[in-house]
Amino acid sequence: MAADPPSTPVMPPAPSEADIAGFLVERFLSGLDAADLDPEYDLLATAVIDSLGILHIASWLADEHGVELPDEELAGRNFRTVRAIRATAGRAVAGQGRS
Repeated sequence: MAADPPSTPVMPPAPSEADIAGFLVERFLSGLDAADLDPEYDLLATAVIDSLGILHIASWLADEHGVELPDEELAGRNFRTVRAIRATAGRAVAGQGRS
């Protein structure tokens, strides 16, 4: 019987822009429909989120999606828009798959 090849850990995909928009609307923008949140809407400049909001988003990414962000990724530029959050989560997922 042949030995099974070593398996590489399978990382879940980063959350979609729709998932992120849904969380942001639920947590920070009640009354807005997630589909109406422009993925380039500046969440920081419009004071939708602040540094505490960044921590809430990072915690949600970890708890709900298993995406652990390194400390250096917890910068405002990485949470400015839905697209920036998605890109940040994608980088973290790609990094978590490396050994």
